[in-house]
Amino acid sequence: MNEHKDKNINSFEFRPVRPFIQIPEKVLMYTLQLTPSSFAKVYLYLYNLSFGAGKNYTVMYTSVREIARNLNLSVGRTHNAISYFKKLNALVKLESKAVIGTKFQVNIPEFSSSGNWFFTEPEKVRYLMIKKKLLTSDKIIESKVKRYKSIKNSLKVGLFDKE
Repeated sequence: MNEHKDKNINSFEFRPVRPFIQIPEKVLMYTLQLTPSSFAKVYLYLYNLSFGAGKNYTVMYTSVREIARNLNLSVGRTHNAISYFKKLNALVKLESKAVIGTKFQVNIPEFSSSGNWFFTEPEKVRYLMIKKKLLTSDKIIESKVKRYKSIKNSLKVGLFDKE
């Protein structure tokens, strides 16, 4: 099951990628209203470990203790936050290794017409920007040719001063 997901993930990349991370307004609105606020820190931390690296899953193994240490939270509070997000389907455990930690798929919040938040897979979210990961050299050349053609045409029309 994980192999199938990885094949889909490898063909697409979520953007933008480092050094800036884009947080959609719905994600921000959801996290701002979380109580306790430490839950928001945990979700945004895992969001950064996944979408900040251009994936919809945490790119490295992480543990409750590591998250707690990095966010300056108690281990109990961090564990409660992760359990809470698992129940809401915001985090789905993909792979777990003893001592190393866990990889999570990070799902995205959506607002329903009934006024409730729910989480869905990033591939199904309309407001999340997705781009093809790889550009072939043919596409790059084609793009440059189109651009040069438009410059040449604009010079013929006399839009730019000739020096």
